[in-house]
Amino acid sequence: MTCADYRSAMSAQLDGERTGAALTAVGAGDGADGRGLTAHAEQCADCRDWLAAARRLRALTAGAQGPSAEWSAGLLDRLLERLDTDGDDEARTA
Repeated sequence: MTCADYRSAMSAQLDGERTGAALTAVGAGDGADGRGLTAHAEQCADCRDWLAAARRLRALTAGAQGPSAEWSAGLLDRLLERLDTDGDDEARTA
């Protein structure tokens, strides 16, 4: 396993995932106790630092409010309008 494999699994675990390829690859999937992730982080300074930063980021963003429903609706409208406009351009050149 590489550090990237462990980081993917640690990220999945922080997100509350209990199954998935990243967790299964390092033996931390559903029913596993996650000791493999802990052991790796204890031995690998880079992954330990990465995990600490990921936990800090999660704590900082946990209470953040997302965009309002009005803002989200406006964004969706603009994106759909852009797709319609881009589609018209492609039809003219085809």
